[in-house]
Amino acid sequence: MNRILSAALRSAPVSHRLLGSLTVLLIVTGTCLAQAAGVKEAPTAAPARLATMPEAVAIDKKIITEAARGSEIMANLSYLSDMIGPRLTGSAALKRANEWTVEKMRSYGLTNAHLEPWEIPMGWERGTAYARITEPDNGRTLTLAATGWSPSTKGRVQADVLIMTAKNHNELQAYKGKLKDAIVLRGAPAKVAPISEKGSLWGNPDRPQRRSGTPGGGPGARGNFGEYMAFNRELTEFLRTEGAVAVLQDAGKPHGLLTTTGGWRGQDRPIAADPVPSLFVAHEHYALLHRLASRAAPARTRIELEVNNKLIPGPIAVYNTVAELRGSDKPEEFVVVGAHLDSWDLAQGTTDNGTGSCVVLEAARILARSGVKPKRTIRFVLFTGEEQGLYGSQAYVKQHKDEMPRTSVCLAHDTGTGHVIGLGLQGREKLKPIFDAEIESLRDLGFKEINTRSMGGSDHMSFEQVGVPGFAFQQDMDEYRFTHHSQSDTLDKAKEPDLIEGAQVMAVLAVRVANMPTLLPREKK
Repeated sequence: MNRILSAALRSAPVSHRLLGSLTVLLIVTGTCLAQAAGVKEAPTAAPARLATMPEAVAIDKKIITEAARGSEIMANLSYLSDMIGPRLTGSAALKRANEWTVEKMRSYGLTNAHLEPWEIPMGWERGTAYARITEPDNGRTLTLAATGWSPSTKGRVQADVLIMTAKNHNELQAYKGKLKDAIVLRGAPAKVAPISEKGSLWGNPDRPQRRSGTPGGGPGARGNFGEYMAFNRELTEFLRTEGAVAVLQDAGKPHGLLTTTGGWRGQDRPIAADPVPSLFVAHEHYALLHRLASRAAPARTRIELEVNNKLIPGPIAVYNTVAELRGSDKPEEFVVVGAHLDSWDLAQGTTDNGTGSCVVLEAARILARSGVKPKRTIRFVLFTGEEQGLYGSQAYVKQHKDEMPRTSVCLAHDTGTGHVIGLGLQGREKLKPIFDAEIESLRDLGFKEINTRSMGGSDHMSFEQVGVPGFAFQQDMDEYRFTHHSQSDTLDKAKEPDLIEGAQVMAVLAVRVANMPTLLPREKK
């Protein structure tokens, strides 16, 4: 299952040496353009001699071979999934995961392994959620789950179901005076692609709403993100002032699968900012509710609902796990490789993002055990608070503000167990020929391309926001649209060969960037 380098890569043809020269030229040119545009670059000494292609390929081969020998990736993922379990931000389980991962990094021989604290304003524990249709009395109990940081209902309540289709401020006004003591359905049922529909790969369904969990729209939300979030805030306040009992959203997944998302709102008074319980309902049950609630008067649709969650007063300390493989020539310059350690709590958090976390651990093990000495420091970071809005990586960027000009790139793994097939450069066209010259050793692993496409919604974006190149690996979806944030995110979905390949790609690219003559240029359209 583990691929080896082809003989062609060992021969170092002239074309590869020319690509290496082109890499140097493009790096220097891009750096000059970035400086002319006012982008601050870290001062560097005279560029070190770029490794010849045979030397670079030999390092690649050493890394790839080490990854194929004695892999610990499934042992680590099994422990994280089965022994620690779901790792909600602010929970005791997440703290145990932090402590376990920092010890793992130390055991691999990494230096400066430690936990970096940051704070959230309040914690949350999931309780029970029960709902039953009482009118018509069809005996149907609903499958549903509260969004994160959703409050409880005031005991067991019964309420009429009302459909709300408002998508902007003006449409919202039509519902004034109509929501008192109502349970609100947020729009029509989602269009759920059949499982057999090949090519219907949704991508990561929560990308547009990483910060939300608000009742403004489900996993398929599109359009201008700023406007979307502004309307969600307005809608949340509107539901509160109008006296709605709860708001229900379509989980948007097939065959009874649920989803969840959400988080605290604001830093000072998060409870007051989101007082209306919010829940996702299994698609089939949401569609039933929508059909019933669409009947003409005098027909009524009523639900009996009870939600019990626990809000934990803060602030609460949470942590990022950090460790290093120190650079030999430029130890004060950095390549960051990372993933998020936190997860949602409907299952084990295996594919989102135990897989990425264990790929990072495995990349650390590979590099430390292989004896590779990168020129720059490679820093391994397991971020937390990603699921509520990239908060842990934002805290890292803020805490390491002085290092950002000396950080060349952040590489993140966060789309489940799927095979790593490419890397999108977030529109940084100047970097494409540079990376194209560095990936020949990865092609036999199934890594297909470097492109300039953008991908949002994971921790690399916190680096992008401060001008540091931040990229997430592009992966085969491999059931991610089903496991993502659902009760199906379990260890049995993980595929060891593809995760080993992900660690190989991460380790090789990290060393390649660490060994470049200069930091990556930062020019971006």
